[in-house]
Amino acid sequence: MAGTPEDLIETPSDGRDLLSDLLSGMRLSGTVLFRAEFREPWSVVTPDGCHLAQVLPFRTEHIIPFHIIAAGGCWLGLRNDAPVWLAEGDAVLLPYGDSHGLYGRETAAAVEVGKLLPPPPWPDILVVEHGGAGAKTSVICGFLQCDELLFHPLLRHLPRLLHVSSGEETGDRWLGSTIRHTADETSRLSPGSRSMLPRLTELMFVEILRAHIHGLSADDAGWFAALNDPVAGAALKWLHAEPMKDWSVEELARRVGTSRSVLNEHFRRYLDQPPIRYLAKWRLQLAAQQMKTDSLPMKAIAEQYGYESEAAFNRAFKRCFGLPPGDWRKRQARN
Repeated sequence: MAGTPEDLIETPSDGRDLLSDLLSGMRLSGTVLFRAEFREPWSVVTPDGCHLAQVLPFRTEHIIPFHIIAAGGCWLGLRNDAPVWLAEGDAVLLPYGDSHGLYGRETAAAVEVGKLLPPPPWPDILVVEHGGAGAKTSVICGFLQCDELLFHPLLRHLPRLLHVSSGEETGDRWLGSTIRHTADETSRLSPGSRSMLPRLTELMFVEILRAHIHGLSADDAGWFAALNDPVAGAALKWLHAEPMKDWSVEELARRVGTSRSVLNEHFRRYLDQPPIRYLAKWRLQLAAQQMKTDSLPMKAIAEQYGYESEAAFNRAFKRCFGLPPGDWRKRQARN
């Protein structure tokens, strides 16, 4: 049996929105840092997310830099990748916070972006000017901040660069509109802009993720591709709808309307693990989220998420996140 007819697949009655589930757990927040007015010749380099966090006047755990080209155009270079041309109206996200360069058509010595920024505190939107006296490119620079948990499906299965081009048909007119609106709000600050810009950047992130999902082919793997698969996608909805249920592979396969072997095959194809292992890691993800929001004793959290003892929970958590849950909770409290 190679697949499952879609009319045999049973899905949860609550119409589970898995992308919203994950985004809500990320505690996402967006910030526009500055608007850069670059004139030819020019070249800047942005450090990776860990180093960038050290020069920002914000406490951050994981940084997803983004750029919007408000006018003109420039190159973006990532190590070991061919440079990408960014035209007016384009937007790019770097989910892993990779170090990258932005530069114009003419050759110039690269300057680290941190050296162009004045000491904090900063005004609502900085305006940074750099380069020569030639053609101008306006770039809006900011980042999205989120909780980085090592299992998090979004952060494990995204490409290094998400690029939305103004010259491509995204299939969603709202995405282009959101990018233009963000650029306009940053260029012409008006009453309410400080409240509106973070929401626009968060909306842009979600819409770029949607465009990424819609653009995946049948040969792609990863969490986003699994959403598009009738078998793996239906199983994920059940696991997320009832994460504390005592699932067996047989029961999950019955709900999806397929065999155990086909279900395992699809999970390994897209997520490189069997469904019950995915469930165990998702429960740890939920436990970690709860530890950040309340002071419930560790023993109670262990019991709530299906562990027979606090010691068993500690071992599983350390395997997944690299340190015991008590130490992890203390570290989050300091951030």
